[in-house]
Amino acid sequence: MCGITGIFCDHPADMGGQIVKMTDSLVHRGPDDFGYIALDPVSNTFPIFHELHKTPSGAHSLFFGHRRLSIIDISGTKQPLANEDKSVWVIFNGEIYNYGELGKMLAAKGHTLREKGDTEVLVHLWEEYGAAMSEHLVGMFAFAVYDSKKNSLFLARDRFGEKPLYYFEKDGRFFFASELQAFFHLDEFDANDVNELAIAQYFRYGFIPGPNTAYKNVFSLGPGQTLLKKNGNSEHRCYWKPSVNGEVRNPDFKKIEELIDESVRLRLRSDVPLGAFLSGGIDSGLITASMSRQLDRPVSTFTISTDKNSWQDESEAAKLTASHLKTFHREIKVEPDFVGVSEKLARHYGQPFADHSSVLTYYVSRETRKYVKVALTGDGGDELFGGYGSYLNLPLYQLLGGIPYPFKKFLAGILRHIPISPSPGRTGFSEALLSAFSLPEKGENTASLFHRSRRDSIFQSNFKEKIREASQSELNLFTKYFNEASSDDPVDRWMEVDQRLYLCYDILAKLDIASMSVSLECRSPFLDHRLANFANSISAKTKLRNGQSKYILRQLAREQLPAGLASLPKKGFSMPLAEWIRGELKDWMCSLIFDDSRSWEQYLKPDAARKIWDDHLAGRADHHGRLWQIAAFSMWCKSSNCNT
Repeated sequence: MCGITGIFCDHPADMGGQIVKMTDSLVHRGPDDFGYIALDPVSNTFPIFHELHKTPSGAHSLFFGHRRLSIIDISGTKQPLANEDKSVWVIFNGEIYNYGELGKMLAAKGHTLREKGDTEVLVHLWEEYGAAMSEHLVGMFAFAVYDSKKNSLFLARDRFGEKPLYYFEKDGRFFFASELQAFFHLDEFDANDVNELAIAQYFRYGFIPGPNTAYKNVFSLGPGQTLLKKNGNSEHRCYWKPSVNGEVRNPDFKKIEELIDESVRLRLRSDVPLGAFLSGGIDSGLITASMSRQLDRPVSTFTISTDKNSWQDESEAAKLTASHLKTFHREIKVEPDFVGVSEKLARHYGQPFADHSSVLTYYVSRETRKYVKVALTGDGGDELFGGYGSYLNLPLYQLLGGIPYPFKKFLAGILRHIPISPSPGRTGFSEALLSAFSLPEKGENTASLFHRSRRDSIFQSNFKEKIREASQSELNLFTKYFNEASSDDPVDRWMEVDQRLYLCYDILAKLDIASMSVSLECRSPFLDHRLANFANSISAKTKLRNGQSKYILRQLAREQLPAGLASLPKKGFSMPLAEWIRGELKDWMCSLIFDDSRSWEQYLKPDAARKIWDDHLAGRADHHGRLWQIAAFSMWCKSSNCNT
């Protein structure tokens, strides 16, 4: 697991200082080692292996930078890494889990592999398969390959987007990096050149979906996509995307268990200590159970908890699972600094990101990192096997969505005057009604965020006008992906969208940034594409039975986990943010949002924002999701020196 940076120039330039600054900004992603290289077509004037730790000097066409977190072949496999004649070079972030099998295949084809790690297979796969090389990989990855004979640069990202990769181009120079903050040091990068379409998407979804970023002409390489730069041209290719077709109604449960075990087996490959995040849920429990079956020692498991009664954590359920599986369990009490961690993570994200549960992911990662370098997680189980309440609620969405919008607004106005106190973390009846639309429009309107009615009331007029002028297929990505989905079943379609949109740009972005900020590698066995392909072939009616989500995994859990755990509703570790905004966070958030409103007032009306603040503090409504979107936006502007 690492951080990568690169600069590819149409004409040779002296960019050694810039590549070092970019790479140094990612030291948290790779504190164990670093390396740089500068190259030119064919001549390779600076490909000296023992110079990796020196700043490249002089004008060159290609610059690579690398920060390493050593997991496999700790003392070897230095990066940037080359093939035998140093004509092909690679920098790599992630893990290739099937590198052993690939190495044997490549050796049989005549390639010479000198290292014991997983990186070297990439240069030889490029030699063997070119731009089709990604299809042979099992893993999580973002990498760059430079071929000096062709003077070409090839970028690739894993199928679900577990590892990030950003890029932009200006004045004949192409820049890429694992995190957006690596660009903040470049003269070519302008943090104030804001992408208003991406901002509109942020205030809709709570995150910015690729290929857009918060900055104009800066993009995220999509999951399952590659980019080839050659002769001044760019060739994008999608080599994989999830297809939820739901054709199998009676799946082989034993095969599912075997696929999970195989996925876990590959992700146990490590030359450093590893463990598992263990919540009280069945996803992490099943991953831990598989680890326990395959290791000859107790699995190290980690859960965080607090002594605060207002918090909802899963530490008690996690203890039951740990005891049942006989793991070496650590329940770590933390006293979270919500403000400090939120501000720290804002710079790592490099753009607005409103999932405040990232604070919890940070803490479990930080505490786990004190004991191990690698942790397996249960991420992906909900999206693949139907774990979200939205999948069960689609008939209700359809029913309420059929009510004409003007009449919904009228009913919502009446409901607002009914004396029902909103609970922290839950929206009122009026918000649920106003955000209800027929599919797929419902996916563009989340009750706790800025749904259509809230957007109408708070967006500035000129901002709304610019949004109307934008391409609706580019703006409304949920709708676009829903209409492109493989199945006719609405639940299958919704799951496919979640795998392409929410999973990549919220769940996995949160996991990558929070864990890598403390130099912890996280591996998600459910996201092995072979397991995902099988899960996506199973019908929604099999995944959702008797009004209960995740039926298949619950059945496996009944055999492998403590009695009763499989029947528990999805809960999760949550923070009482709605209460905090009315209490201990009030002064900080008020200052953050309103003392310098220049960052957001060109998008949102200050009087409308002040009203939702006042209504929340008075207990007339629960606006914590919307207020946190504004707060996270303000933190991004401060962290990136953006003066929008």
